[in-house]
Amino acid sequence: MKKVLKIIGIILGIIILIPVLFLVYLRVMMYEPEPVEAVEYTTGSRTISVGDTLSVLTFNIGYAGYNAGEDFFMDGGKGVLPESRDAVTTNLSGISSIIKEEDCDITMLQEVDVDSRRSYHTNELAYLASSTGKARAFACNYDVVFVPFPIPPTGKIYSGISTFTDLGVTEAQRIALPEAAAWYMSVAYMKRCLLVERIPVEGSEHELVIINHHLEAYTDEDKRDGQMTILRDLIEEEYSKGNYVLVGGDFNQEFSANNNPPIISETGWIPGIVTEEEIPDGFRIAAADNAPTCRSLEEPFVDNETSQVYIIDGFIVSDNLEVKLVEVHDYGFVYSDHNPVRLEVRLKP
Repeated sequence: MKKVLKIIGIILGIIILIPVLFLVYLRVMMYEPEPVEAVEYTTGSRTISVGDTLSVLTFNIGYAGYNAGEDFFMDGGKGVLPESRDAVTTNLSGISSIIKEEDCDITMLQEVDVDSRRSYHTNELAYLASSTGKARAFACNYDVVFVPFPIPPTGKIYSGISTFTDLGVTEAQRIALPEAAAWYMSVAYMKRCLLVERIPVEGSEHELVIINHHLEAYTDEDKRDGQMTILRDLIEEEYSKGNYVLVGGDFNQEFSANNNPPIISETGWIPGIVTEEEIPDGFRIAAADNAPTCRSLEEPFVDNETSQVYIIDGFIVSDNLEVKLVEVHDYGFVYSDHNPVRLEVRLKP
C-alpha cells in the first residue's frame, strides 16, 4: 500500500511540476523591452514642406488570419488558427492589393506577423515591404515562444506594428505602454507600444511626428486609461515644440462624437469610449462613421446590419494639420476583420 501511495505521489508531483516548469520557462524567455528603444527602419527619399497635403492609411490587417468566414475564441467564437497557409497567403495578397490601391504617403499597419504559428510562419513584414516597394519601420508588441492557450494552443508569436512610407524618416522609436495583463498572463501576452517616427518638414524648424499604435482591448478601463495617458503626454510634448503630430491606429475604443453602430450581441465584446474631453488642447479626433472599421469575431461575418460591427480605428491630429478628408473604406472584411481608414491632411503654415 505504501508503495502504491508513493507511486501516486510521484505521479501527482510530476503533474504539478510540469506546468510550473513551463511557466518558469516562459518567464525566463519573456520579452521585456525597455521603456524607450530605437528600432530598425528603412527610409525613403521624398521630402515634405509646409503647405503639402499628405494621405495616410491606418489598417489593422489581423495578421492575414481572418477572412469573412472566420471567428476567434477571444471574441467568443471557436477559431484559434486560420484554416490553412493558403488562406493566409490569399488574405495577405488581398491586403497588399488594398494598400497599393489606396496608395497613401503613409500607411500604418497593426497585427503584422513576422514569425508566428497562427500565420504559418509567414513573414508578412517582408512580403508587404516587397510588394508595396515602400520603406518601413517595425516595433514588436508580441514576442512569446509559446502561447499555451486555448486548446489547441496558439504556439509561437512574433508580431507587431509597422509603418510604411516613401518619405525621408530620420528616427524611429518604440515607446512601451503599461502592461494590461495580470502577472500570471503577462508571460504569454502582448507588450503594447507606440511606434514613433520623425520626418523633417522643409522650410521650417519642425518635424512631422507620426505615431502608430494598437491599444488594449481585453482589459479594464483603468489599464486602457494608463495607455492613453502615455499617448497624451507624448503628443502634448511634441506639440509644445511646434511639431506636426499625427496619431493613427486601432484604439480598440469607439469615438464619442461618431454615430456608432448599435451593440446587438448580448455576449460579445463591448469597447470603451474615447471622448473629445480626453484629447489634449490643440488636438482633435479624426474618425469617420460612414462605415464600420471592425467586426466582431464571435461568428463569421454576414453584413454590416446583421453582424456586430464597431468603429474603433482612426486618428488624432494636432491643429496645425488641416483635416481635408477622413473616411472608412468598406472592403466587406474580406481579407481582415478590420476596414482601412483614410485620412488626408495639409501642413498649415
